Amino acid sequence: MDRTGALDKTLREIYAVISFPEGGEPNWEGMKTVFHPRARFTRITPEGIDYFDLESFQAMAMEMLDRGVYTSFYEEETARRTHVFGSLAHVLSAYRTKRSPDASTSLANGVNSIQLLWENDSWLVLSLLWDEALPGDPPDLHQLFAAEVSCGESA
Repeated sequence: MDRTGALDKTLREIYAVISFPEGGEPNWEGMKTVFHPRARFTRITPEGIDYFDLESFQAMAMEMLDRGVYTSFYEEETARRTHVFGSLAHVLSAYRTKRSPDASTSLANGVNSIQLLWENDSWLVLSLLWDEALPGDPPDLHQLFAAEVSCGESA
């Protein structure tokens, strides 16, 4: 598989391993194959910013499951902008969360900023940073994904 196909596969796997049916939980073993052992997760909320490694992310998610905050969870990508240079990739991935794949209403919308590293013939997620839109204020995806690249002045 070429790097582009491998990147698409990894991005699909990210959403697959964090989604789970009623009574389930994220695919923790699957996460270990998608995320680099030194991966970092950063969650932005109105209350503040939370930083996790894979172990502390799992602990936070399990606490939410134990408290019944989530009994099922499904996240799907709705748009993407990708930049690849050599062995690094940066992806802005808009998402929608729902209780199940066939749910008619969304729980939330937001954007994942994903940094990946090409290592041992595969893409591994090195960093996942996400922010959800505030209720009633969905992200303006046209503006987000149409943005031009700007550069500093040349010497």
